[in-house]
Amino acid sequence: MADWKPPKTGSPVWIEITATDLARSHKFYSTVFNWTFKNPEVLTASDPDHSKPVMVDFNPDVNISGGISRVQSSSAPKFAPHPGRGGICLYWLVDDVEATGKVIKEAGGKMLSEAQREGDHGLYRYFEDVDGNLGGVYQFKPV
Repeated sequence: MADWKPPKTGSPVWIEITATDLARSHKFYSTVFNWTFKNPEVLTASDPDHSKPVMVDFNPDVNISGGISRVQSSSAPKFAPHPGRGGICLYWLVDDVEATGKVIKEAGGKMLSEAQREGDHGLYRYFEDVDGNLGGVYQFKPV
């Protein structure tokens, strides 16, 4: 890792997805995006506080890390991340927003919008995951 250089300031470097049920969210994101996780044993570990997130094994070339953290929405401070719609929406690159929409529904999520144009560049749709978190899927315009 000696040749690793940090990404440019302002680049996304972390994602935290909050959930009330780690196993359910793990299954959802594994199904929809084929994610693998660095520490799936957290799902079965005896950790009464569920203080460790399930870390996503992203491609190291994208310089982003993060995972799914379990929180109790009723006990979390108002300023802390919590399940549901927040102020930030992360968009996931997909090959086809319509096909991905079907997978999201089958995995227990909801599609919140139809495909919308993003200029001449591509299409996007909003979705809600199994804990009510808002996300977006983005498809580049076919060449």
